[in-house]
Amino acid sequence: MAIISVEFAGDSRFKSQIRKHRIDIDLTPDLKGTDTGPMPPELVVLGLASCMGYYILFYCRRNNISAEGLKIEAEFEKAKNPDRISKINVRFHLPGITEQHKSGVIKAAEGCLVHQTFIHKPEINIALY
Repeated sequence: MAIISVEFAGDSRFKSQIRKHRIDIDLTPDLKGTDTGPMPPELVVLGLASCMGYYILFYCRRNNISAEGLKIEAEFEKAKNPDRISKINVRFHLPGITEQHKSGVIKAAEGCLVHQTFIHKPEINIALY
């Protein structure tokens, strides 16, 4: 897996590099940012929603189901002490999905790498160099 780098870019902005992709990260104006990019918690929820989307896509392909029109919406709530994401709601829209496959689609989404990472907390090592 490639190294993900994040560098301070002035004010409240950071620039990240993932393989050959760049993502600007910022805060909203109410948090003294300039809103030039998503905030870190939004990226976490985006990662979850898009990962679930891929697992649903793979389920559809295995079962010869059209993924045309697949849409995922996610929202989150925050809590304090400690600051964290306390709740994430993810909704899927998949036109034409039959009752027979609804539970399979949900199970596929729950199996995604990001969701499983939340369920089985990873070891996180932090170092200053």
